[in-house]
Amino acid sequence: MSLREFVGGRDKNLITDKVSPDYELPALISKDESKPIVFENIEGYPDCKVVSNIVSSRELLAEALGTEKEGIIQRISSSLDNQMECREAEPKFRKICEKPDIKEEIPVPIFYKKKERRYFASAMVVAKDPETGTHNVSFHRLMLQEKNRLVMRLVKRHLHSIYERTDGPLEVAIIMGVDPAVEVAAATSFSPEMDELELANAYMEGGLEVSEVKGLKVPSDSEIVMFARILEEKAEEGPFVDLSDTWDKTRQQPKVVVDELWMRDEPYIRILLPGKGEHKNLMGVPQEPRIYKIVENTVPTVKNVVLTQGGCSWLHGVVQIKKRNEGDPKNAGMAALAAHPSMKKITIVDEDIDPADSEEVEWATATRMQPDKDIIFIERAKGSSLDPSQDYENRLMTKWIVDATVPFEGKDKGEFERAELPGQDLDLDDYR
Repeated sequence: MSLREFVGGRDKNLITDKVSPDYELPALISKDESKPIVFENIEGYPDCKVVSNIVSSRELLAEALGTEKEGIIQRISSSLDNQMECREAEPKFRKICEKPDIKEEIPVPIFYKKKERRYFASAMVVAKDPETGTHNVSFHRLMLQEKNRLVMRLVKRHLHSIYERTDGPLEVAIIMGVDPAVEVAAATSFSPEMDELELANAYMEGGLEVSEVKGLKVPSDSEIVMFARILEEKAEEGPFVDLSDTWDKTRQQPKVVVDELWMRDEPYIRILLPGKGEHKNLMGVPQEPRIYKIVENTVPTVKNVVLTQGGCSWLHGVVQIKKRNEGDPKNAGMAALAAHPSMKKITIVDEDIDPADSEEVEWATATRMQPDKDIIFIERAKGSSLDPSQDYENRLMTKWIVDATVPFEGKDKGEFERAELPGQDLDLDDYR
């Protein structure tokens, strides 16, 4: 399925009035993150449509993976174990120009006012590992420097390893506007041997077609493909609003030169709003299966793991367990913190609490937890650079585990159960 097919079959906000790509577009995207939004009239780009908020909720992300929100972890885990080779097909995109003036061809929004940087936050970079032949697909924010020149935030993961093992510039494809299952695959952390295209194909149950162009495989129905080179030369990158909804610092990062721009006719430009729900879902949710697996090794009765949006989908999490004894919550909490070192707080809840429902989690914390007995502090632990409250000089913070499960000792378990209101099967419309 292509991006345009995915969006076309769903309830969405359709904006037909002319909208500026700077400030106005991001502001409107943020107004309603409950469903996809399509802009049909972007000022200065008469042939382009803009699409956002396609996985801005857990329900939409689950739909992209062909499951329910409670089954996300199982769906990702089973696909990781059963990756599928992609079929090859003719590309639906075509070459537009060489050495493009990118901003003249497609909108590159200014999202926030600090330094007024123009960014692609939805860009995925495709590179081929020179030793294994595996295609790596991963998200990397790209700041527009000028015309066909960008600066890439290159985190030390698989692409960085490929970059370091390449003599001279690294040839890559930059893609935007694909089936959201490809985006989830690109955001999934696993081993360097994993081919994210084959993982995406497993999510799509064999429905992903790829085209090999210039020695790189990319989804055949990509809306935008830029063939580029990552240089050894570096430039200032940032500031950028990251998952924490705060400003990330500026760094010296590799320059990127775009040699060719390829597009579909009347392309759908995929825009990801930094720091908001969709950004958080794509970065956080694919981490949950890894956390789940490590917690399961310690507490086999774990039921679910959620990185919460209020916790930036990175710094706070909730683990749902079937509690067997008083030690389970603390063991589950320590395993979760070890599995995701960026995490700062982990809350452990019972089976009857939906870990994705912040109100239910707060209710459990309010009615089942006493701070002097049920909170563990872990001092001077290494955390995430996204947390502005940490000790930046030493990159240290205090982490904490909150046991919000029903206590086994000294209490009647019935005291902690929600009161059930009879008549929940009644329909109000029958009484109108």
